[in-house]
Amino acid sequence: MPGKFWVVVFFAVVLYLPGPRCAAQETLKRVQKQQERNTLSLDLEFSRKSANSLEGTLSVLFGANPNAYATGFLVGDGLVMTAYHVVSGNLSEAKKLNLGFRSEDQLEVKVYVKGCRATVIKVDPEADLALLEICGSQKTTTPPTFQRAPAKDEKLLLIARPNGKKGVSKGTLQGSYNLRGRDYWSAKIESRDGYSGSPVYNQKAELVGVFTGYDRLQDVALISPATSAQKLLENYQSGSRP
Repeated sequence: MPGKFWVVVFFAVVLYLPGPRCAAQETLKRVQKQQERNTLSLDLEFSRKSANSLEGTLSVLFGANPNAYATGFLVGDGLVMTAYHVVSGNLSEAKKLNLGFRSEDQLEVKVYVKGCRATVIKVDPEADLALLEICGSQKTTTPPTFQRAPAKDEKLLLIARPNGKKGVSKGTLQGSYNLRGRDYWSAKIESRDGYSGSPVYNQKAELVGVFTGYDRLQDVALISPATSAQKLLENYQSGSRP
């Protein structure tokens, strides 16, 4: 009888042991809880470069009038990282038309965080990265740790917050990827409008990189590597030019 009892107990324990997939999901949940407080909504106000002075005055008087949104994340006290194309003003013809502009219009963009205008202080167009300074003291709870060499099929977590709405995507890393001469990580992970500039983490809460876009032909997300993000931040902190 005692022998039968322990057999039953053994199988019960085995039955309820979490499998590798379940354990990975729980780990990513902890990473999300730890890092989502550092993710911010970027409110974007696109306008024509030839906008008259009255329009500029009204913008100053009445604050932000966003017509698009993206995501950024804290990398230091008052420092936010995002994708360069978010702050460049360079939009596709289709997006210009969607915003009510003409395809030939040259645009500029103002970036706001919680209604206060941010300042672009450092950029790396080749890596599609930008560093912003925002109003007030926005301290990170944990400084970012940058992953140098993620492995294929590594579990990933993307945290976005366009227009203040939290978005989370889980996926896997595919490997290195070159598009138009630029080096990225490629990943199988879902994205939406406003996810540009979102941080992408691994199961250790290390920054794998910054979400920059999607290659629809190959059906992969493109991530600017964490090494590039680390270099941009260190160059700013050391006072180096781009």
